[in-house]
Amino acid sequence: MSTNRSVSSAPRGEPTDLYVDLDGTLLRTDLLHEAAWRYLRFAPWRIFRLAGLALRSRAALKSFLARKVRIDPAKLPYEKELIEYLRLRRDENCRITLITASHWTYARAIARHLGLSVADYGSTNRVNLKGAAKLHKMQTVSGSRLFVYAGNSPADRPIWAASHREILVNAPPRDVARAERAGRAELVLSNRPSAWRSFIREMRLHQWAKNALLFVPLLTSHSYGDAGRVTMTLVSFLAWGLCASGHYFLNDLLDLDADRIHATKFRRPLASGDLSILSGVAGAIVLPTVAFAISALFLPRGFTFALLAYFALTNAYSFYLKRISTADVVALALLYTVRVVAGAAAISVALSSWLLAFSVFVFVSLAYLKRYIEVSALASKSNASGRGYSGDDAETMFTLGIANSTAATVVLAFFISSTEVRAMYRHPDLLWILCLIMLYWTNRVWIGAKRGKIHGDPIVFAIKDKVSRMAGLLAVAAVIAARLWP
Repeated sequence: MSTNRSVSSAPRGEPTDLYVDLDGTLLRTDLLHEAAWRYLRFAPWRIFRLAGLALRSRAALKSFLARKVRIDPAKLPYEKELIEYLRLRRDENCRITLITASHWTYARAIARHLGLSVADYGSTNRVNLKGAAKLHKMQTVSGSRLFVYAGNSPADRPIWAASHREILVNAPPRDVARAERAGRAELVLSNRPSAWRSFIREMRLHQWAKNALLFVPLLTSHSYGDAGRVTMTLVSFLAWGLCASGHYFLNDLLDLDADRIHATKFRRPLASGDLSILSGVAGAIVLPTVAFAISALFLPRGFTFALLAYFALTNAYSFYLKRISTADVVALALLYTVRVVAGAAAISVALSSWLLAFSVFVFVSLAYLKRYIEVSALASKSNASGRGYSGDDAETMFTLGIANSTAATVVLAFFISSTEVRAMYRHPDLLWILCLIMLYWTNRVWIGAKRGKIHGDPIVFAIKDKVSRMAGLLAVAAVIAARLWP
């Protein structure tokens, strides 16, 4: 929710300078955290170097990172309402100055990118321009002129107290209330959701629906009447979901720049700045740690090994494999398949080779579908950002996807015809309904993708799509009927 309340500007005859902070004010992120993450993301052992610099001085740390890390101002999340306000004030010949505790090189780059300010100041190797140091700089520059200050944090309170009027951006409620009571609030912006709400959003709980694959062995082994095995599957579902959510945090941290210029992904909590970089790093570490603790305490060792394999593969995918054509599709298919393997390990049942072969073909098809949806939106010859494909690859993906879904249906048909099925089911012929459902559903989703009607993850689409849900329920009913029908 956003509130935008303005108070009239200073009276005529009282020239007012307008100073604007960057971190958390003009920007919905912190440049120190942005730079530190970029420096550490592919070499986490560098944390010891940064820790040593931080112990020496904050200013030295910022100068070091400014030398090592370049940040593109065009790929940062800005407070758009504040920028609109600043443009109005600039048109009124107000003198706007960017002043920040971030390094001056970042401040200079952002000032040039926005073209709103007449001057910019930031921290140097010797001075950390924050709090009292920032106020002293402002008073030195303005002299006897009145000034307005735009800030966001408790560290800005001494500056607000010395200013003529105040601009408060997602500031603590007590500071907003104080400024409004005193009639000094020039502008109040409040549009950032709570940290916990953003954290939960970043966990992408709707994506946990993919982990329903853990229940497949419970169904195919007909153990759904065993309370102990049902409980173990539910616990495995929780552990897997937490581990997967931790990966979403890491993946979004790695894809920050690409997400911020994406048509829809810019709304994600980390990309938009609703969730801080530090909270993102915490989520990427804490959630998988809790997942492995649950697995070690309550689930069989085989499940823990499967979860570890998933964790290793999903990180390999994020750091490297997703940029390599074909390898990324195989990795995605394995990430789905390992859920089925883990579901079998959680309840200690043998995994059928038929089910494993069927799963691999289905998930390779779905992985190609996911890439096809992304690539088909590109112009010919255009490359997908962070991916090893171009727009010309769309038709090849379409063909390969259909071929793999057809192979999965053939494997299912051979399974239904096997002696193993004849011994397991009372009415095995009812299972042929599964082939019809499979053919109908896969053709439907591929035609839908071809027509541009499916966006994003096909698994999520299947869960939200009414027809897909009905097809899934019919498939489950057919399996149970073939087993239990009198």
